[in-house]
Amino acid sequence: MLIRRDDVLEAEVDGERVVMSGRSYTYFGLVGTGLAVWQRIDGTANVDDIVAALAEEYDADRSQIDADVVEFVSALEAAQLIET
Repeated sequence: MLIRRDDVLEAEVDGERVVMSGRSYTYFGLVGTGLAVWQRIDGTANVDDIVAALAEEYDADRSQIDADVVEFVSALEAAQLIET
């Protein structure tokens, strides 16, 4: 399961969700599918669950969605924004 770290700060800035790690001070600006992935990281879903939900929501190739989600989740984890 994927979960947001406790020290993540979030704010809405000009229609964009900005998230920042309180540990690494790395931040991401989230819109579109990045925001959709972030909203699903709630401690109850894993990567496969998120991919399945996005495949239902968007008209895109599932293998491409999978690759994009894995890459994005890896970046969030490297930035110390989420844990598995």
